[in-house]
Order: sequence, then structure tokens, then C-alpha cells
Amino acid sequence: MAIQLSVYIITYNEEVLLPRTLAAARQVADEIVVVDCGSTDNTCGIARSFGARCEFNAWVSFGDQVRVAEQLCSNDWVLRLDADEEMTPELIAEIKEIKNKPDCDGYRLRIGDVFPGVERPLRAVRHFRLIRLYNRTKMRMMGVLDRDDVDMCVPNARVRTLRSFICHRTHLSLTKTLDKQNRATDTQLRMLIKANKRYSPWRMVGCSTLTFLKYFVLYRHFLYGFWGFINCTCIAFTRFMKFAKFYEHDQKMKYPDSLT
Repeated sequence: MAIQLSVYIITYNEEVLLPRTLAAARQVADEIVVVDCGSTDNTCGIARSFGARCEFNAWVSFGDQVRVAEQLCSNDWVLRLDADEEMTPELIAEIKEIKNKPDCDGYRLRIGDVFPGVERPLRAVRHFRLIRLYNRTKMRMMGVLDRDDVDMCVPNARVRTLRSFICHRTHLSLTKTLDKQNRATDTQLRMLIKANKRYSPWRMVGCSTLTFLKYFVLYRHFLYGFWGFINCTCIAFTRFMKFAKFYEHDQKMKYPDSLT
């Protein structure tokens, strides 16, 4: 029996990339739910023009936002997408086949970066494989602060990985990328403080170089040429900022008089 599928997306000022995401999504979706946290551009208007239901939810955390979006879906089967992710025609075809006869409880989707001039992810470059298409009676988003992966609701849920890709258009501009990474490290800092984590300041030293080498060489991002170099440098800088912000917070707690 064919399944009904809800696609859910969280947004904030995504008017540039959202049309491509929605144009692909509506080829497989019986319902599209967009949860926005206060966009000041035309994000919600674009969502509605594609037939999506657009709801507002004030931002608490990434995990909370995807949980709310999932709960607003009408169908048991759901597909989560980010606003900067576009399904390839091959993936759309795979999902259409699954809708007619699902053989698992959830499916991992391959998510690979694309850049200006690089329209398809390279299979040889290490990429994410995340459960994004799933039956939420068997697995669901639990609303953990900075997580967007699912937790199993039943033992022995069946999962397999699809062959085709989601194109992650991560670089709209370097300015936006750095702004996004800055917000991400602020969230990471809150998580570390909440978990009472402790890190030596020496973690700052060399972490960016090691992270760069891991992604550029070991994960083979060098295959993307200069875009790979730029992307790996941004990732390495984010890693450094996580520990630098923790050190900054620690020093402010130790020496509160320095703030006055």
C-alpha cells in the first residue's frame, strides 16, 4: 500500500535557496510543513506559494525546532530537509519507489556539499548519511539541544541507506557561512556549560590544523579544489572557536571583575 509522506523544513530568512528545495520536495510530498522562527524576508510567502503550510515557532534550539516541525506533520511517514538542501532527480525517483512499497522503517540519505560551479556531490568525498526519511511511529526527533538525528522508539527498527544524494548548498556566501558557524559555536558553548564540560586551553592549540588536515586529506575534500580548501578552513576555524569561546567563558567566570 502506498504511503502518504509529509516533508518538513525549518527556516529563517531562506528566500534565496528555498524555492529549489520546495520545487524538488513537492515531487514526493503529500504535505509540506515549514516552521519559521521569524524571517524578515519573503521566506513564508515563498513557502505558501509552493502549497506549504507555514507555521511560526520561536527559536529555542535546533533540536526543539525540528521536533516541533515533525509534530506538526499529518502523516506517519516524514522526510526532513533543510532549506538549503535540494534532492537530486535520482533521489526523488528512489523515494517515489519507496512510497509505493516501503521495505524499511527508515532510510539514511546521503548529504553532500555542492558549490558554485560544482552542481553534484562527489561520491568519493566523505559525506553525511543521516536518517531523514522515516516512519515516526518507529523513530522520531527528541528535541535534544543541537541534534537533528532521530532516536528509535522501537527495538530492531529496519534502516538502510539510499544511493542517491541530497545537494547541500552550504555556500550562499562566505559571510553567511561564517555567521552561521558563529551561531553554531554559541549553541555548542551553551551545551558544554549545561553539561559541565571541562576543556584544557591547550585544546585550542593545533586543533584547527588537525581538523583541516582530517577533512581536506583524510575525508578527500581536496577533490573539490579551492572550494574544498575554503570549506575545510571554515570547518577548522569553527572547531577552534568552540574551544576559544569556552576558554573566554571560563576566564570571565574566574575573573568577573575584568568585565567592569
